[in-house]
Amino acid sequence: MPKSYTPNWFFTALLDNHINQMMARYSCLRALRMDFFYRKDTPDFLQPDHRWLELQLRMLLEQVEQFENIVGFFWVIEWTADHGFHAHVVFWIDRQRVKKIYIPLRSG
Repeated sequence: MPKSYTPNWFFTALLDNHINQMMARYSCLRALRMDFFYRKDTPDFLQPDHRWLELQLRMLLEQVEQFENIVGFFWVIEWTADHGFHAHVVFWIDRQRVKKIYIPLRSG
């Protein structure tokens, strides 16, 4: 963690509580983290605030909720000079429902 980063105690407590509740409810979980950001050469990158990204995330998550194997998620939006507004999303996958493992192929 960068030295300049100071964790927000409220967010940390909220996230810890969420994780503990998920772990108490499901015996076998897989966390899938995805990062969402806009390319610098697009108009979306120049948005003056986080609302457009938040709207797009909410539309995506409405679709994701239809998958029965995904039993939860959490997300956070950040801003940095390099990436502008971007989001980190974690999806909780119920491993009791998902038994098949697919090994990703790497090229190059």
